[in-house]
Amino acid sequence: MKKLAIIGMGPRGLYALENLLVELSYTNQNVAILVFESTEIPGAGNVWHISQPDSNWINITERGLKGISSRPKIILNDVTIDAFPSYHNWSNFSQSDTDPDTFPPRKKLGVYLNERFNSITEVLKKTDFFQLIKSDVISLKLDKDKIKVETTENTWTCNDALLTIGHQPTELSDQLKAWEKHVNKHNKLRLFNEPYPISQLTGIKNKENLTVGIRGFGLAMIDVMRFLVINKYGNFKITDYNTYKSDYYKIETQHLKLIPFSLDGLPLAPKPLNKSIDDWYKPTTSEIEFIRDAIESFTNTNKDTHDIHFLTTPIAKVGARIFKTLKDKVITNSSTTKTIESILVKYLHDSDYTHKLIQDSTISTYQLIQSYIDMALGNTKISLDYCIWQVWRHCQPLLHSTISHAQLNTNTIKKIIALDEHSKRFTYGPPIESMQQILALVDAKILDLSYTNDPEISLIEEGWELKNASNNTIVCHCMINSVLDSPQLLKINSPIIKNLLKDDLIQPVHSELGIETSEDGYVISNIKNHNVPIAVLGRLAKGSVLGVDAISECFGKRIEDWAKGYIKKLKE
Repeated sequence: MKKLAIIGMGPRGLYALENLLVELSYTNQNVAILVFESTEIPGAGNVWHISQPDSNWINITERGLKGISSRPKIILNDVTIDAFPSYHNWSNFSQSDTDPDTFPPRKKLGVYLNERFNSITEVLKKTDFFQLIKSDVISLKLDKDKIKVETTENTWTCNDALLTIGHQPTELSDQLKAWEKHVNKHNKLRLFNEPYPISQLTGIKNKENLTVGIRGFGLAMIDVMRFLVINKYGNFKITDYNTYKSDYYKIETQHLKLIPFSLDGLPLAPKPLNKSIDDWYKPTTSEIEFIRDAIESFTNTNKDTHDIHFLTTPIAKVGARIFKTLKDKVITNSSTTKTIESILVKYLHDSDYTHKLIQDSTISTYQLIQSYIDMALGNTKISLDYCIWQVWRHCQPLLHSTISHAQLNTNTIKKIIALDEHSKRFTYGPPIESMQQILALVDAKILDLSYTNDPEISLIEEGWELKNASNNTIVCHCMINSVLDSPQLLKINSPIIKNLLKDDLIQPVHSELGIETSEDGYVISNIKNHNVPIAVLGRLAKGSVLGVDAISECFGKRIEDWAKGYIKKLKE
């Protein structure tokens, strides 16, 4: 009997296992399945861990989780695995178009994922072809045409291996290395190199007279912020449920200061309040097809291009039509559709491009956040940048599916990924309530936004001295790095990836990107005349595929393609 190792049992691993079982049920093939997962919550993994605090919110609307569809009933030989409901059915989701979107705590989705996994293992643990091994895999070794899976305790020989291991640690940046040395010299200082698990911050949660620097101004910063300030000294209170305007009330004085900063200092923009407003930015079905045709007709014949106009031009055309259609809802509607399209192409190719239709990002950070909140509420004139990135968000599933494995020049892929990453300030934006909480903390003089834009940082005995453009300074006694590393394969320092690189079993698409894979997920190796029976799905394949960070992608076509490809291999 052939053996398959699935290494990593988060959401992608779960969906891969389900699709494998479904595909096996259509054949007479028998496969021994070994699942390797070191966390105690299979199906959820670390990101969706069920013990994390309620202050860690999903940044995707519950409405947007419709892609987590139900699992069908599976009959495999004499084994029956019952169907499992979609997330929406499981959570009894119901919402009108004008109801505000909801953003539940991440652990709620974790409970769903874990229950979905357990519904499989309760059946499979009684069989002789399934085994769950609670251990970290440290290496995969190619032994002729098989794979040796090594943990610290044991070694298993398998015919194929699937990696769905998600976020991996990377080498510390020079800045973080310098900070570590500084903290080692001054043991009263505290440094956290990663924001998660957030529970590691419990020791400083209720400290008095503490100034905390937070490296990064994104979603993880918000999780860190919310965890630290919802404490015995105070909490948030919504004062207007129409706008989620909030106050931070203090039970007693803590003298806590939070100082976030990033390279550009630009804040996140919240998602639209509800489906009704979100639909303002939704392309029509024919427009989606227009964008798809434009991309595919180009990529099928111009694979060596270094230009991404084939992508930006059709998006700009659709974005211009939508902006013009919004009429009196936008900043000004005097420009022609063609002019707006031209402005958008320039903006998509140059993030520093300015125009009267584009939000002025040089105003104070507080004002900028308030402006984006008002746009998300539909209470103010919409800027062209806010509009196009909401349009981009609606197009992302299409972009990810059409550009993944398009075999474009690697530098072109890098440009596209950079543009998609740039969009995340808007497309991966948080709930309105999160941004209102930031403003509430500024009003309460806890969060200081005057150092957000790339401050000068000096290491002094008391900690980290930050200096802003106005030459104001502040000293942080504790520093939290909330910047999550991008999946640059050559900088990852987990044993399993370092060993795969050392043995030449994997290679990067680009020096700054992830593992090169084929459409069915199998790695493209440097080893000549030999097919390496290792597949990679998810974050580590960034570059070969786009859209690796969204939970909806964990339940998508790439995982289904892998399962079909694996079964096809079995038949050969």
